[in-house]
Amino acid sequence: MKDAVIDTLDKQLIKLLSLDGRKPAKELAQQLNVSAPTVQSRLKELVKRGVLKVVGLVDPFKVKNVLVAIIAIRVDDVIKMPKIIDQLMEFKQVSWAIAVTGRYDIFAEVIVTEGIEWMFKFYADEMSKLDGVSHSESFMVTQTRRKWTLLPPNIEGWIDP
Repeated sequence: MKDAVIDTLDKQLIKLLSLDGRKPAKELAQQLNVSAPTVQSRLKELVKRGVLKVVGLVDPFKVKNVLVAIIAIRVDDVIKMPKIIDQLMEFKQVSWAIAVTGRYDIFAEVIVTEGIEWMFKFYADEMSKLDGVSHSESFMVTQTRRKWTLLPPNIEGWIDP
């Protein structure tokens, strides 16, 4: 799919929603100086095109037993990166995985809901399944600013919807 082209109104709408994803269309319309139906149609189109997704995020520092770890991964062959990212995204605890430049090739955010000792289990049960990882290092997040986390949909240790 081609990169989605968004105009100034779309950008303003996305910015307002990033501050409060529950703000009613009527209020958004007033702030943007457009009609509520215009806001609703723009929202619908942005979601349909895959540009925008409105979701609930969690502040992991305000929820008991939710910890965040970042895993940095170096691969032995860059050709394997897309497959490793896909495999990471299949793990229930992984919120996101990205290819990066620098000393490491991939970073992944892992949500820990079963205590710090769970990281060993994650490495033994999940990371060991990845073919082509030459080195990995984990970093427990101890403090953040403006960090809201999207919980992975099948995370263990969390209540099913």
